[in-house]
Amino acid sequence: MGMQNRAMLLAILPILLATMSFAGFVGNATIHAPAVILETNNGTLTIIKLNVTTGTGIVNITGPLSVGQSTINSSDAAVIVASSYLGLNYKNYNFHYQIDDNFANVSGPSAGTAMTLLALSALSHKKLLDNFTVTGVINYNGTIGEIGGVYDKIEAAKAHRMSFMMVPFAGNNSLETEIYYLASRYFGMRVVPIHNISQAFSYATGSVPVSGLNVSFNVSDNYNISGIPQAKLSCSNQCNQTVLSDLASFTLNFTNASISNVSAFSRFAPIAENMSINALEASQLAQKGYYYTSADVAFIDFINSFMFQNPNLSISRGQDLLNSVSYYCGSLNPPPLTRSNYNDVLNGELRQLWGNVTINALLSQYNSTAIDSDGVLRNIYSAAEAYAWCKAASQIYSESTPSGSSYQAVNVSDKLKPVAQSAISSALSSPSSSSVPSVYIIGAKVALDQGNYALALLDSDYMLSDEHSIQQNVSEGELYNATSSLVNSSRFGSWATQFADEALFYMNESSLVPQQRSASMLSSGYYAALLGSEISNSTKEIYSMLTTAPVSRPSTTQPSSPSYALPSTINIIIILLLIIIALLLATLVVAFITLSELRNELRGGNQRGRRAR
Repeated sequence: MGMQNRAMLLAILPILLATMSFAGFVGNATIHAPAVILETNNGTLTIIKLNVTTGTGIVNITGPLSVGQSTINSSDAAVIVASSYLGLNYKNYNFHYQIDDNFANVSGPSAGTAMTLLALSALSHKKLLDNFTVTGVINYNGTIGEIGGVYDKIEAAKAHRMSFMMVPFAGNNSLETEIYYLASRYFGMRVVPIHNISQAFSYATGSVPVSGLNVSFNVSDNYNISGIPQAKLSCSNQCNQTVLSDLASFTLNFTNASISNVSAFSRFAPIAENMSINALEASQLAQKGYYYTSADVAFIDFINSFMFQNPNLSISRGQDLLNSVSYYCGSLNPPPLTRSNYNDVLNGELRQLWGNVTINALLSQYNSTAIDSDGVLRNIYSAAEAYAWCKAASQIYSESTPSGSSYQAVNVSDKLKPVAQSAISSALSSPSSSSVPSVYIIGAKVALDQGNYALALLDSDYMLSDEHSIQQNVSEGELYNATSSLVNSSRFGSWATQFADEALFYMNESSLVPQQRSASMLSSGYYAALLGSEISNSTKEIYSMLTTAPVSRPSTTQPSSPSYALPSTINIIIILLLIIIALLLATLVVAFITLSELRNELRGGNQRGRRAR
């Protein structure tokens, strides 16, 4: 048997030598790559190695129990991008990636950037630093695509004492960047957003230092409120703006309380200060009469601060938070409609509707979306939005509840149903209807199903104004004139007028900001004016269909209790106890008297006995 083995070895040795000489060594590299273990929701760092030899463009991966197709695709893209970047033909080389993650199933495209850096290093012989990690999808044009699980990956990078971590650039004010910032601050880890592989390679080799670089996030709007005139548009029908004024104050108060809680985390002090600037602007807007705009600014501030209040929730605790928000939103009851409060109550119901739709959708999808800490944070962000909507509804209800018992309740005629259905169909059939947030679409359907046609009609106004696109060739002057025209038709009711005031605010702001922000301000003004115009028309339609509600009368089958009603069960029990106690006392008295008489008789008998003796 030994002789046969030696003979076989001698036979294949020339083949092995020929293969080794053909597959000449080119270079190798090693990198730390982060990953998320979904079973435990924990981040981890693994080591990926690459060995490059001359060859025919073969790419393979070894190490794990199994490798998903998305990871294989990423390795293919990595070698093509790296070779192209260096001006080489990847088909002249073989690439062998080894992932030191034995007994694991590896899948996902997030190692694409790391694999590309390995190929760049091995082919160019530029050594990678050993104090960083990187995550991101590699696109064939060299750009870096977003990935999931970044929160857990940042935690793992910190635990393994990495100096910095590169992540895909996600937009200055996006929710993804907010998660980057939150995790970076919470774990004390330097996080560097990157746009493309060239930028990543510069940081990875140390040719461009990362000192001073870190992810930033800014929520300040920096409005020029001092230069904005006082809001003073006049309106018709239910123009008392007390409800909106109090809503602005209420929203600002609970937002400031939330920001104060964020300030308790010293690492979040910069973002808390940033949000405080927004809160101050919200207060100044209210002082100038822009109540809805003020509440809107504070509303968004609250959502951001709420997430920073909950920076490290487990999946189960996130579920508990969603349940508590759901309970709160479901517990609210609107007051009766009257001709003097219908506009406010319906707008409160609209916000409660959005809150319920949002939180119910989160709960139904939670197990599939909260698969890592990123997912939990995204759910918390949306839950904060639902919670704030319902808090606003609660405040509106408390401000618009009729006092006393002399008010006249009203209903909305069912004749409004086809009007609401037509408005919703119009919004959904628009060419840009795909941009309508699902909360509006689902909310409109729910309102229709519940027979609340006024609510469905108002919801359609948000659908129309949100999806309405501005043509790209419209000049700023044309947009300004279109907005002014809409403002003039947005005066029926205090809510519509407030949206018109918000439009004027943005129009004035557009003239006070740098040119690059002017178009954005005008667009915001146009959408506010469009919404105001739609709300104005709908409010007028609803008002024309208010009918007196029937007076509720006592039921003939369940008459109300008269003033001489029988004692309650508790009273009966108390009376029985008193009777029992009285009987016991009487029994004790009788027993005491009987014993006393018996004692006297015995004493008398003893005395007579002593005399006889």
